[in-house]
Amino acid sequence: MWQDQTRCDQGGMAVLCAASEQIRTFTRTAQQIRAGTVILQDGDEFDKVVLVVDGWLSSSKSFEDGELQIIDFILPGDILYATNGDGMTVGLTLEAITDARVSIVPVSTWRTMLMASPDLARAVGRIRAAAQARTSERLLRLGKGSAPTRIAFAILELSLRLRSLGHDMEETFHLPLTQKAIGDYTGLSSVHVCRTMRRLVRHNILETSDHIDIRILDLAALSEIAGIDLERLEQEIAPTAA
Repeated sequence: MWQDQTRCDQGGMAVLCAASEQIRTFTRTAQQIRAGTVILQDGDEFDKVVLVVDGWLSSSKSFEDGELQIIDFILPGDILYATNGDGMTVGLTLEAITDARVSIVPVSTWRTMLMASPDLARAVGRIRAAAQARTSERLLRLGKGSAPTRIAFAILELSLRLRSLGHDMEETFHLPLTQKAIGDYTGLSSVHVCRTMRRLVRHNILETSDHIDIRILDLAALSEIAGIDLERLEQEIAPTAA
């Protein structure tokens, strides 16, 4: 089974490490963060950039009554430059889903690094473009897709991102997510997530076991439900070192 690794030769970390030796230093000096820790709070002063070295985090927005929408899952190699348009406040909440390791870089230091290294600036641009691409694809399905389409896309999106980190899509992989978290990501209730997952299992498209261990049995069928070309989606959302 796939497990998180800290490597400079996989996924977004490979893109960043190839561009900057300082990123390699950040991976070696990253902070340990416990699951449930809020690293950034929506509305706080924007004074740091977060580079994820290991583990799973989520970015989210919420109403005052607590209703929450997960914007993205932040995986190793992802960067959160979470400013609002005013350039002074944080635009979302960042929370650790699992124990994680992150490098927290002062905004002024990060900007200096990008100005000094065109290669790093281009690498960061690729990481952010991949994030925008997956968000755009998911928003299309949140706005226009059925529950099976949303769930199928979420599973494929996450499995492709894990593959860029060394996971084999033909093997069982683990999503450290509750049904509520999947619902908050796909705009569905926990009950709807459960029913949809069971339907995919009954049709022999997925196998699932405790705590969201998933094996994709019929990749073509799942891709059709999600409405994607798998190879094209992987190129768009999972950056690798050139």
